[in-house]
Amino acid sequence: MGRMRTWGAAARRSPVAWALVTVAVLALVVGGVVLATRPARSPAPTAPALTSTRAVALGDSVPYGHGLHNPYLTPQVGLPAAWVSQGPSSAAYPSQVASHFGLTMTVRPTNCALTGDQLAISGAVADAADNTARDGQCPVPSQQARNLGDEVEAAALSRHPARLVTIQDGADDIDFAQCLLHQLASVGGVALGLGTQCVQNGAVTPAVAAKLADVRTSLASAIEGMAPDVGTIAVLDYYQPIPSPSQIADDTSASHLHTNLVCSGLEANAASTAAAAHVVLDALNSSIAGAVADARAQHVTNVRLIDVASTFEGHGICTTDPYVFSGEPVPDATLAADAADILAAKTCTDTDALHGAAACTGLTASATRAEAELEGYVWRAAHPDSAGQRALAAAAEDQLRGRV
Repeated sequence: MGRMRTWGAAARRSPVAWALVTVAVLALVVGGVVLATRPARSPAPTAPALTSTRAVALGDSVPYGHGLHNPYLTPQVGLPAAWVSQGPSSAAYPSQVASHFGLTMTVRPTNCALTGDQLAISGAVADAADNTARDGQCPVPSQQARNLGDEVEAAALSRHPARLVTIQDGADDIDFAQCLLHQLASVGGVALGLGTQCVQNGAVTPAVAAKLADVRTSLASAIEGMAPDVGTIAVLDYYQPIPSPSQIADDTSASHLHTNLVCSGLEANAASTAAAAHVVLDALNSSIAGAVADARAQHVTNVRLIDVASTFEGHGICTTDPYVFSGEPVPDATLAADAADILAAKTCTDTDALHGAAACTGLTASATRAEAELEGYVWRAAHPDSAGQRALAAAAEDQLRGRV
């Protein structure tokens, strides 16, 4: 045990070791859209929509309340073991906004059956082409991962108009978490090959730009299709979870033989991570604002852009008063063992030419298990906690005042 603690302490002093250990860092979540064709009918809201008391929530992990509830089939760190495959959290901002305006929003009790009014899905993408994988949250029956188009269909707005629809979607299309991981797994300007490079020469890469163009098109089409059956459509952009270097609290990375992987990785790459995160967020939010502008150009007058980009200023991950979960403290003994497995597998695969890839099979399996264990400590890292959800609700309520 003493040797493992010593290893963990030494690893914290090594930026390279920490960059490798943060392979699981920042499991953000968000996503889902697409209606491929624009409606032929007028987008002006109908009388039933204007008199309805129904509120509907669409989008990804943020409006779902990822971290407050668990959408997965297995237990997650920080929540009771019995909390699995849950429906959206009633503490997420959509329910708060609906209550504030005296509207009704029924929340589905489980994750998989898209019923009621709170239809946000953790991981849903805005453009269905951005996630063609099978649905890992709800594998029976086997189906493609659900997206915004599925949510819109389940809302059945033409039969049941709504006074208010909130939408927040698009971050999963570009896999914002992988963008951040790439920055956190770089040391001294040298990338270690983890995550996805999303920023190049001060701008998002062409691949990210192309996906953001699709997000803009899909969101605009969804807005236009819903407009006749909704009193007000509120489209939220995204907050910035990454703080400036000066806002990172000194004691957030380690205490009492426990380590926060997210904060350890962030402290080692604070400036570059913050700079890249702002480039990506600005591009994402510009795409969302563009979708609203495109819908307005198609004579949709009942859509409103809700800007929450600065709502978490000073309250990002690893600050003294975060509005996000940041990360869970992993025991140093657990970290030492898992990190050793990861480093051993990397060393083996880096020298395949000497002994052949087959020799690394066992080590690779151990590393995969270790990475999965460490991911459990960061699964909700950049998602809003209760305070963050209240802040998002307050921002939406303020900007919707007099419009609902």
